[in-house]
Amino acid sequence: MFIMDSAKIKQIARDCGVDLIGIASRDRIEGLVPEGNPTQIMPHMKSVIVLGYQVLRGALRGIETGSCWNSLGGGSPLGFMSEVTYNFCRHLESAGWECVPLHSQSKNLRKQGVSVAQGKPEPDVIVDMNYLAYAAGLGHLGEGKLFLSPEYGPRQYFMGVVTDLELQPDPLFAGNLCEACGACLKACPARAYDAEKWAEESFPAGLFKWHPVHIESCRICKTGSTGNPYDSAADPNRLGAACGRACVAHLEASGRLKCALKSSFRENE
Repeated sequence: MFIMDSAKIKQIARDCGVDLIGIASRDRIEGLVPEGNPTQIMPHMKSVIVLGYQVLRGALRGIETGSCWNSLGGGSPLGFMSEVTYNFCRHLESAGWECVPLHSQSKNLRKQGVSVAQGKPEPDVIVDMNYLAYAAGLGHLGEGKLFLSPEYGPRQYFMGVVTDLELQPDPLFAGNLCEACGACLKACPARAYDAEKWAEESFPAGLFKWHPVHIESCRICKTGSTGNPYDSAADPNRLGAACGRACVAHLEASGRLKCALKSSFRENE
């Protein structure tokens, strides 16, 4: 086997085309519910590698100006993500380490199958990708229930790689990109957020807290929200919606992101 450490792994990922990479150790995963726990997929896992792919800011431009509603699809990295993640896993398996690539899926799709044995979770085991990204030190969940990275704010998607390669984990993100400015809440024309209430979920490495989002209101949103084709009750993709774009505009205007573009995202109110 070739020697693989965290620095080498990250260089391989960047060479493959990954924009963000973070590593979570097993202790940050143990304690998750069985139906969302990667150890149920790979009992001998040692690490979870989370790969992040930026969504082009230009992909939001047509929605922002109301002139091209398909621009987010054209600027989304979803197809690219699978290919790059596959190639990244090929490098690791060629070096002797097993890899299980994981997509982000709705947690509502858990417990759809029949358990193969007593004590086993029903298929499919579906991870919380936002938590894995947090556990890998890539950012945190904002109060508008949008995952924020210091590089791109909400403009990225993630894939996970479960592996039996033991790696040095990254420290948890210690900052706070979300200023509780309320820009995402105020921007929603359907009033999908409940600004007076809080929802929360506890994980082994931390607590997620956000304002509840009423999915039935998101369904009538005409500002760029995209529903889940496999689960109508799941949270829609709100990056292109008024709330997501308001978050992008605020974080960029406040100078809180590392990846700043030369032009301003929001040219008009």
